[in-house]
Amino acid sequence: MASRYPPNTRARDIDRANTSALLDAAFGDGQINKAEHRAMSELASEARTLADLDVLVGDLQRPADAPPDARPPRDTARPWFPLAVAAVAVAAAVGAFTLADGDDAEATVTPVAQQIDFDAVEPLVVATPNPVSPEGMKVFLDRYRAKFGDLIVDDLTLYEGGHASLERALPLEPNRMVSYAYRGGFTPSGTPTTRKVDTPVFDLTTLNLDRIGGTVAGAPVSLNVPDGKVSHISFQTDSAGPTVSIYVNNEFSESGYMELTPSGEPLSVRPFGR
Repeated sequence: MASRYPPNTRARDIDRANTSALLDAAFGDGQINKAEHRAMSELASEARTLADLDVLVGDLQRPADAPPDARPPRDTARPWFPLAVAAVAVAAAVGAFTLADGDDAEATVTPVAQQIDFDAVEPLVVATPNPVSPEGMKVFLDRYRAKFGDLIVDDLTLYEGGHASLERALPLEPNRMVSYAYRGGFTPSGTPTTRKVDTPVFDLTTLNLDRIGGTVAGAPVSLNVPDGKVSHISFQTDSAGPTVSIYVNNEFSESGYMELTPSGEPLSVRPFGR
């Protein structure tokens, strides 16, 4: 569902409906099967951005009568606004001249207004904290809850580069799993796949962020990695229970890692050189 809007543009109800119509057509002509159609339609109904929708139908053939792509409206305000500003400037200048002429014929007319240079306006950029920092983890969890309505995940990894990857079950379908990529927002990174219904999940509400954040901040020293930094943090669970793993490395490929419980209690520590 290509669009001239930026990928992170919020989706409208009509965009979700158009995507669902494309999925219906793809199911009707055999491009996707019944399970894929059901899972992808569910994702389409919950999509928040145009990128979320595009990943669902980007590889599908589209019928000739497919709905049009979302396009920005034509900017009708921009062309006349500078002219209006210029007109105001002229009127103000004429008024100033008239007043000056009544008092002093030698008076000089001074421009009262100037045209606004819209291209000189700097865009507002909102920074996203590094997700492996204590502040960044809190921001990620807030955005995760806002997106999915809970803090349940099958598997999650936060990366120092500013992104994350995760897997979680489809809503109301515990036998289906979806992978997501995070870069300030969440985008499905593939079609749903089979998931064991009894797959253990990690409840991120059990995290002691203050304690884990303190451990993360001191991890390079604790793991004996000179000038090291946290490269990634993984949150996984198995039959033995949930585990938080912190990995540290430096430019010389010296590395170490440690495992914690969700409450921040150490389970194992593997420092470099020991």
